[in-house]
Order: sequence, then structure tokens, then C-alpha cells
Amino acid sequence: MARNRRFGVVLMGWAGFSLFFAAWLQFQWGGGTVTQRFDNLGETLAALIAAAVCAIAARRHHRRTRIAWALIGASALSWGVGQAIWSYYELVKGQQTPFPSFADLGFLGAVPLAIAGVLFFPWVPSRATSFLRTILDALLVAGSLFIISWATVLGTVYRSGSGGLLAQLIGLAYPAGDIVIATIVLILASRAPKENRLPFVLLAGGLIANLLADSAFAYLTTTNTYGSGSSSDTGWAAGYLLIALAGFRAATTRAGSAVTNDGTTGRIWLVLPYVPIAAAAVVAVFEEALPGELDPVVFWSVMALIVGVVLRQYLMLTDNQNLNRRLEANASDLAKREQHFHALVQNSSDVITLIDRHGAIQYQSASVERILGYKETELVGKPFGDLVHPDDRTQALRKIDEAINIVGPPIATECRLRRVDDSYCPAEVTITNLLELPAVGGLVLNTRDVSERKALEEKLTHQAFHDSLTNLPNRAAFRIGLDHALHGASEGRLAVLFLDLDDFKAVNDTLGHDIGDQLLVAVGARIASTLRPGDTVARLGGDEFAVLLKKMEDEQIAGRVAERITRQLLPPFAIDGKEISIRASIGIAGLVSGQEAADDLIRNADVAMYIAKAKGKARFVQYEASIAGAAIERMELEHDLRTALQEKQFVLQYEPVIMLESGAIHSVEALVRWNHPRRGVLAPVDFIGVAEQSGLIIELGRWVLQQAARDGRRWQVRYPSVPAMNISVNLSGRQLERADLIKEVVDAVDAAGLDPQSMILELTESVLLADTEPVARTLQELRSLGFRLALDDFGTGYSSLGHLRDFPVDIIKMDASFVAGIGQGLADGAILRAIIGLANSLGLMTIGEGIERQEQLAALNAMGCNAGQGFYFSKPLEYEGMEALLASCIQSGTGRQLPPAWRMTA
Repeated sequence: MARNRRFGVVLMGWAGFSLFFAAWLQFQWGGGTVTQRFDNLGETLAALIAAAVCAIAARRHHRRTRIAWALIGASALSWGVGQAIWSYYELVKGQQTPFPSFADLGFLGAVPLAIAGVLFFPWVPSRATSFLRTILDALLVAGSLFIISWATVLGTVYRSGSGGLLAQLIGLAYPAGDIVIATIVLILASRAPKENRLPFVLLAGGLIANLLADSAFAYLTTTNTYGSGSSSDTGWAAGYLLIALAGFRAATTRAGSAVTNDGTTGRIWLVLPYVPIAAAAVVAVFEEALPGELDPVVFWSVMALIVGVVLRQYLMLTDNQNLNRRLEANASDLAKREQHFHALVQNSSDVITLIDRHGAIQYQSASVERILGYKETELVGKPFGDLVHPDDRTQALRKIDEAINIVGPPIATECRLRRVDDSYCPAEVTITNLLELPAVGGLVLNTRDVSERKALEEKLTHQAFHDSLTNLPNRAAFRIGLDHALHGASEGRLAVLFLDLDDFKAVNDTLGHDIGDQLLVAVGARIASTLRPGDTVARLGGDEFAVLLKKMEDEQIAGRVAERITRQLLPPFAIDGKEISIRASIGIAGLVSGQEAADDLIRNADVAMYIAKAKGKARFVQYEASIAGAAIERMELEHDLRTALQEKQFVLQYEPVIMLESGAIHSVEALVRWNHPRRGVLAPVDFIGVAEQSGLIIELGRWVLQQAARDGRRWQVRYPSVPAMNISVNLSGRQLERADLIKEVVDAVDAAGLDPQSMILELTESVLLADTEPVARTLQELRSLGFRLALDDFGTGYSSLGHLRDFPVDIIKMDASFVAGIGQGLADGAILRAIIGLANSLGLMTIGEGIERQEQLAALNAMGCNAGQGFYFSKPLEYEGMEALLASCIQSGTGRQLPPAWRMTA
């Protein structure tokens, strides 16, 4: 609006200047000479301004519009050059401009450039026949007007003129050319698009102003009455300034997409050329009726009009035929598109529904029968909301109202739609507002059946929160349920039970993982059968279960539930033809401070379960803060053990065993140490018990076997001796219980390339107090493979002395506590003599442990002890230290002898 107001002010300025220019010429202000200069310079400047502004407009536009404004600017420049030549004659040479002159070249050259510029605008018909017909219409109108002008004015002026033939023809060329330009401009002005119409109307006004000035110039020149400074010159100045305004308006209008015209016009433009032709015909008849001969100009002009009319009719027929063909092609294409669209809609996997703004169904695609079971027309006229599930209806109708009232992209929502059998289909509905589109006039709903996606989402959700083996809730679901219970005001007292199956790993190791999995499923079902309604059992992982008890009337309920679970697990499980007995250790944790979080309760129950296991398993323990400290420390140590095995934090140290008579190294005992990241180096006494109880001793013992075998074989190769040095490794009771121990030992020595006879397997004396038959069978098989067996810490379990003959051992290692009492007048010396004597009678080798003093060495040697170890010879050494010791030994006929420098005092 503001832009139009500013342009209106500019137009008023143009009108004021034009009136001022006309008044100056009319009243000859300042005299004839001043007026003549004002007239010539004003016209030249106006034409050059128009040329410059049209050039700017051409630069701002593209394609045909750019060329059009460039040609209009060139036309103005040509006229301005002609006017400059005219001014040169009058203002510089001080003489009247001859007619014709070189100035007429500039004036007349502007005509074809202006015609070409007008015809290059993009709304000029683009097809050849329509373009020619437009040009022909302009020529017919111009020719008719020429006949009328010739018969009324121009003919009389021409015949009465005193100039030569060339002067008269040039004089007539001005109005004739302007008539053609004005006719073309008027025809095309109505076809210009709305956003481009004002610049084109202004251009037409400027060209018509030039036409009037040219006609006056031709008339006055032909009659020899034209003089510079004539008031008719105002038409040129005003016309070119108006053309400059047209260029300015075009330059400040945003360049849009090119608008082309296919040649179609309204009815008025079909008959418009015939109006001036009819008038010219009437004039020609009137001329013929006058006495005398018919003017040859009128005659030949009428003949040209007749030829033009015939040609125009031919072009119209050709254009109509082309138009009919195009209409037929468009109709065929439209029919194909309609069929294609109909086929897409009818066969779409989505249901296409059209509803009005009140929600009534106006159209329903055939795919509704496949998805919802209704016939295509069965739902038409019914409210769409009636199909929506009552729980989803409010949300769906709100989305429809939002699509109607808020302008924006399509809106998607999910709801359940009623099928014909009254079941409901999960659906995704996309709502598109096409109320303003006349061909549609409604809201289009694209409905997609998402039953499979919903089922998959539910399945994935179930899998995310349920154990795949037992189908019980998993740790994540248990954690969420516990959180909700803790924050729910109506849950009352609650407790968590943490269950761990006792010795479940033995089931997997002996019967296989398939049986173990079936046992876990059966255990989960038994636990669930003992619970009250509303309680939850979950499998946390492995052989761990958890129970959430809610709404307990008193704190004793948790204990009673734990007792029921314990009793329920007593009967054996019949699985795959086998009866399997399994027990569970249960920890109970309830709210103490009332501020416990879910993780606190689970941890407390886990600690209580750990205490239950430490007390002998197959029992339940209530969490108490006073007894939790040691259990937590033990649990942390077990966790650190698992991490240590993964991160290889264990190392081996080696303690040499020396033959007492010769000083030769008989063997080296592998002792495991733990480089704990926080506690430093830990001895076996600090962690072997936890490793035994947790079962981690199996993996740790396997690693010790493999590493010791590799190191022992490496030393045998680097430091050979006769007999070969042996490597000694400790075995735990848990390892001896496993059926695959023999395979692990054989694999370790085979991988290292070590002779089995060079491997001594040490076992604690406590194994003699256990079930002797399976242990003896395992030991016998190991011994038959060439491995030698040693009883470690012998003498602490006197009740097992009678079992020595039942175990195929080769070496007895006497406990350091007996060696420490030598020379102190105690009975230990007598006990040692008895043990050594018994061993000698059975053909067993004896080794004294803990030798720290010379007199202990001498006493043992005197008792007939074969070998010894202790700080008197060497402390346990890491690999590099042991390698240095072996490198310093002296080779003799009895092996590699320990040098005196390595015998350390206590």
C-alpha cells in the first residue's frame, strides 16, 4: 500500500512536469530562443532517462522480459540520438533542421525497436500461429485506422504538401509506425498478467503520447508550419518520461516466473479487429461514391486489408484445430489421470476417508472393507467419531478440530477404530485439511492399519522387561516395579527377597546347560506358586531370583514367604528323566529408615543372601546392618576377583624346593599372588577362600596350571639339568571335584610341551577327610598319566593318616608348624620323625616346609627328610628373580645346586 502511494506521488510529479513543459512552450517564457533550448534539451534528456531506466529494468529481470526492456531502452536511446542531432542543428549550428535529415534516422529507428520490444514480453502468445495472428490483428487495425486517417486528414495533407516525395513519405511514416505500435500495445495490454499490467499500461501510455506528438509533427511538417518549440513537442517529453516511469515500476517489481500466453483470448478480442475494418470499409465505399476516381492509396490499402482478413481467418482455423487437438489430448490425459488416481485410491493399503467440517464421512475408499470389514458406501453420511474407540475419541476429535482451525502441515494421531465385528483395529490417522480446495472441500484422512507394528512394539517391550528363558520379569522390570512400590502411598510395608541357587554351577557342569535351563524354568514356577496375589518374582540373571512383597500386614510375612519357598524347593525336580535336588540361599531386606531407594533394598537383600551362603546355604537370613560389613567386604572382594580374572591382575611367584643332601633344586612351587589395584599385592590367604566359595577358583586354577607349565618348560630348556627340574602347582578341593580336571591338566602340559612327570600336583590334606572314592579315582588316573602327587601341609589332620595307603600320592610336605618347633624342646621333633618314618616305609618322598634356620635344616637332614623349602633357601620370587637364581646355580651330577650366597638367614 505504501509503495503504491509513493508511486502515485511520482505520477503526480510527472503530470505536473508535463503541464509545466506544455505551458512553457505555449507561452514562450524567456523568448523564442530560450524556449527552443528548453524544448530540445528537455526532449533529449527525457529520452535518455527513459533509456537508462529501461536498462535497469532489463538488468533486474530475466529471459524474455529482460530482452523486452532492453529493446524498449534501445528504442528510447535511438530517439534520443535523433533528438540530439536535431538539437545540434538548431542550438549549435543555429539553423533550422532540414527535413528529412540524419535526425529522422534516429526517430524512425526507434519504431521497429519499440515494436520488437513490445513483442518480446512473455505474455505475448508463444505459439507461432497465435503470435502471427496477434501481429496480423495489429496490422489490420493499424491499416484500417490508416485508411480512415488518409481519407479524412492525411490524404488531403499529403496532396497539398509542398515537400518532395521522400519528405512526404518520411512524414507519413511517423504516424503510420506509431499507429502500429499503439495498436499492438493496446491488444497486448489486456493480456498482461495482473502483477505486470501497470508497467505495461504506463509503457502503452508513453508510446501513445509519442504517437500523438508524431502525428502532429507529420501534419505540421507536411504543411510547412512546424517550428521548434511547438506545444505539440510536449507529447515526446511526457511520453518518454512515462516510459521511464514504466521501466522504474518494472525494476522495483519482484521478478516472478515467466508467464506465457497460449494464444487464447476472450470473445471481445476475437471481434475487435473487425470493428475498424468495418469502419474502413464504410469509408472506402463513401470514397467510391464521391465523384472522380478512387484514391489509389485507399484502393490498395483496402486490398491489403482483404488479404489480411483472409490470412487471419486461415490462421484462426489453424489455431482452432490445434486448440481442439490440445483439448482432446488434455481430456484424454485427464481421463487417464483420473483412472490412475482412482486405481491408486481403491487399491491403496491405506484407507482414504473424506469428511466434512462437521466430521460426517463423505467418501470412503474400497480398502476399508479389507481393514475394517465395512462396505465402501456403508459408512458414508455417518460421523467418523462413531468409529473411534471411546477411550480415544476425545483425542481424535481434538486433532480434527486442530486440523480445521490451525493452518499447518498434516496432523497425525493414533487411535483404535471399530471393525464390523465390533473388535478394534489399532490405526494411524493422518489428517489433511483440503476444505479450501474446491474439488475436495473436506478433510482427507489417511488411515493405516498398525496392528503388526503395535504387536511388534508390545513384543519388544515384553522382551525388554522379561527374561527370555523363564518369561518372568527381568532385572529392569523388577527395578521399575520396586521404584513404583516405594513411591506408592498405598503399598504399605514391603520387602525384597534375593534368592541364589546353591551349587547350581555343578548342575551345568555335570548335566549340561540345557538341563540347567529347564531347572531354572521349573524353579521360577515353584517360587511363583508360593507367592500371594500382587507379589512379584523376577529372574535377575544366572541362578539369581528376586521377590517383591507388597502390602505386608507385618514384618514376619517376609520370613514366612521365604520359609515357604525353601520348603517348596525340597522335593526333587524331575527333568529329562532325572531327579535333581536344588536348594536356595535367601536374603531378606525390608525398609529400615523408610528412606531406602530401590538399589539400597536390592543390595541389602543381596548382602543378606551372601551371609546365608556363608552360614551353610539352604537357609534365609534377614538383613541387619550390624552383620553386613564383613559380608559386603566379602562381596566386593568377589566382584574384584571377577574383574581381576578378566584384566589378568594375577601373577605367579616361585619358591625353590632344595634336596637337603646335595643342595640341588628339586622343583619350584608356583604360588599365586594378586596385584590388587587398591590393596596392593595380596597373598592366597586373603582371597582363596572367597574364590573357593564363589567357584572362581576353577578359572583361577586353570590359569595357574597353564602359566606354571609354560614357565617351567621355558626354564627346563634354558637351564637343563639331570634329573630335570620339576614344577609344582596347588590344586583346590573344588578343582578335584570336577570331572574335566584331568583334561585341563593334560591340555596345560601339552600346550607348554612339558613332560607330565615334571609336573607335581599338590593337594591339601583336607581332601583325605572328604569322600575318598571319587577323589582317589581322579588322583589315580592323573598318576597313571605320569603326574606326581603331593600332600601339602601334612600333619594337621591326624585322622587322615590311616587313609594314606588309599591315595596314590608320591610326596608328603610336612607342615611348617612342626618344622618351627625343632630345637625348642617340643614334641614336634618326635612327630616329624614318625611322619618321615611312615613315609619312608611307604616309599614316599618327604619335604619339610618353612625352613628358616640352619639347625632346622640339619635336624631334618638327620631325620632322613629328602628335601625342604623356606626362607633359609629363598623367599618366593617372581619370574625374573627365579630366572636369576637358576642362572646362578652350579651344574653337578645331582642337578643344579643352589649357591651358598642364596642361603638366607632367618
